[in-house]
Amino acid sequence: MLLPAAALSFAAMWGISDRRSLSRAAAIVMPLAAGAYGLSRLTPRLPAADLRVADAVSIATLDPAQISWLQDIRLAIQLYEGLCVDDPSGGGVMAGCADPVTGASQANESATTYRFRIRDQARWSNGDPVEADDFVFAWRRALEPGTARDYAYFFEKIVGVADYLAWRKAEISRLAEVPPEDRATAAARHWSEADERFRRDVRIVAEDARMLRIELTRPVAYFRELLTGPVFLPLHRHTVRDYERRDASGLLFYDSRWCKPGRTHYNGAYLLADWRFKRGLRLNKNPHYHGAAGVQIGSIDWIEVADANTAWIMYETGSIDWLLSLEAGFTPELVGREGPSLRHDVRAFPAFGTYFYNINCAPRMPDGSPNPLADRRVRQAITMAIDRAAICAEITRRGEPPATTLIPPGTIADYPGVDGLAFDAEAASRLLAEAGFPRGRGLPEISLLYNNEAGHGLIAQAVAAMLKAHLGMRVRLIGKEAQSYREDKQRHNFMIARASWYGDYDDPTSFLDIFRADSGNNDSAYADPEFDRMLNAADLTQGHLERLAALADCERYLVRDALPLIPLFHYTNVYAYNPRRLTGVSLSPRLLPLMRQVALLERGP
Repeated sequence: MLLPAAALSFAAMWGISDRRSLSRAAAIVMPLAAGAYGLSRLTPRLPAADLRVADAVSIATLDPAQISWLQDIRLAIQLYEGLCVDDPSGGGVMAGCADPVTGASQANESATTYRFRIRDQARWSNGDPVEADDFVFAWRRALEPGTARDYAYFFEKIVGVADYLAWRKAEISRLAEVPPEDRATAAARHWSEADERFRRDVRIVAEDARMLRIELTRPVAYFRELLTGPVFLPLHRHTVRDYERRDASGLLFYDSRWCKPGRTHYNGAYLLADWRFKRGLRLNKNPHYHGAAGVQIGSIDWIEVADANTAWIMYETGSIDWLLSLEAGFTPELVGREGPSLRHDVRAFPAFGTYFYNINCAPRMPDGSPNPLADRRVRQAITMAIDRAAICAEITRRGEPPATTLIPPGTIADYPGVDGLAFDAEAASRLLAEAGFPRGRGLPEISLLYNNEAGHGLIAQAVAAMLKAHLGMRVRLIGKEAQSYREDKQRHNFMIARASWYGDYDDPTSFLDIFRADSGNNDSAYADPEFDRMLNAADLTQGHLERLAALADCERYLVRDALPLIPLFHYTNVYAYNPRRLTGVSLSPRLLPLMRQVALLERGP
C-alpha cells in the first residue's frame, strides 16, 4: 500500500521510498483469497481450531535452552510451565509447578537457599508425573557447553555452576589435544567425571521426586521473577534424552528434531500437535495439565503472517481471531493517534520493550579492518544526529515515546529517571570532528543491518538520511531475511544493526545485563570492565531504593558515555481482537499472554 500522507511528507523530506508499495496494494484487492490460502496452508488435515492467532514473525526454536526471541517465548509458556509464572494481568509472580499449598517456595533467612515442592497434580501430557529431576536435567542441559545459549549465564548465580563450567571448558581444551585414536576413551572418562562433579558440586538438587533445592552464591532480589524465564522450564527427560549426543570433543549436542510434534511431552496447558515451517502451529489442550478444568479453549492455530496488510485482511474476513501485533501502515488511524479511535477492537498499550540499534564496539571488523565505531565519540555523534521524535511522529506514528534510554521510563516501580543523549545535530558534528572525521571525511562507509519485516527498512532509510544530512556519513543499508539477519547479529557481522529488547522480569538488570561482557545477548561485542564493575557493585547494594539508584547510575553511564546502543523509541503494542468474542485478554506490557486464561465467548464467521 502507499504510505499515509504524513509519512509520505516525511519520506519526501529524507528521500525515503517504499519499494513494496505495489505488491502491498495488490494484496489488498485479494482479501478472501489471501485469507483462505493462509489458513488452508497451515492445517489441511486438521479440523478448524477453536481460536486462530496470528504473529508476524517466524518461530526460531521451541527449545527452552535456546529461546531468546519474544515470539518463541510466547509459545513456550503455553507448552511448558516452570516453578513460577508471570501473571499477565500484573499480579506479579504466580505459582506454576510449585505447590501453592506450601507456598511457591521456601527460602532461608539469607535468601540464598530455595526449596520448591512440585505439585502432586503436575503431569506431563502423557500422564507421567513432573519430577524435580526433570528440572535438574533441563537446567543442566541449558548451561552445558554445546547446548548453552543466550541465557545460560543466569545459572552462574547458583553455587557451583561457575566452577563446574570453568572445569568443563578447560577439559574441552585438553581433549582437543588428545590424539584422535585415544579421544573417544578420554572423552568417556571425562563425561563420567562430569556427571559426578555436577551431582557433587552444583547446587541444583532433587532432594526427592517432588522437592527441588537451589542454592545461590548471593541473595538475588528478583530470583522468583527470574524463574519465570524460558531457560528455567522443565523438560520430559525420558524422551528428550533420547536425542542427546555426548561428543568426543566434550561438547553436548541434541538432535533438534526432539522439538517437533510427537517427539516429547509437555507440562503446560497446551501440547504441540502440528508445526509447519513458516506457516504456523497447532496447539491442543493438554488433558493432563493440573489446571485443565479451567482451560477454556481446546485448540489454537498459531499462524505466521509476515505481511501486515494480509494479516489485517485475514482478521477482517474472520480467518483470524486475534492479531498479536498490528503493523499495517494505517494502524495509527485505527488506534486514534491522529484523531478519535476508529475501532473498538484495536487496542494500543505500552510495552516493556525498547527499539534500538546495536553498535559493534569491537576494535576490528570481522574482515580485520579497523572499526571506526570503537571510538565512543563516533558512537555518541551518531546517536545525537538522529531525530527520534521525528521518526516516531512521521514513520511509526503509533504513539511510541522517543527513547534516549534502554529501560522504558515508569515501567519499574521506584526506579529513578535517567536522561540519555538528546537530538543535537551541531554537537554531534563537533564530536565527529573531534574523532578525526569532520563532516564524515575519512570515515569509511557505515553499514546498517536490519531484517526486512515490519517496516524496519523505512526506519533505517530515515536514519541513514539523517546521518548523511547532519554528519556527512555514507550509510549502506543491508536488509535481510529474518534468519540471515539473526545469524549476522550473533556473529557480530555488522557495524550497526537493528535490535530490540523486552524485559524478562521486573528489574533493571533484565535490560542492563545484556551489555555485560559475558552475556550471550551482548550482540554489540561490548566489553567494558567499568560497566561490569558498576553492575556488580549495584546488584550487591543493600536497601531497595539504594540498589535501584545504583543501577540507574549504570544505565546513565551506558546511554550517555559508553553508547554500545542507540535507543530509538520505546514500544507501543497494538492488538486486534473482538472483546465481545474473546475475554481474558491481558494488555500486559510483557506481551506474554497465557492462553489458558483466555475464553471464547462466541464463534465468529
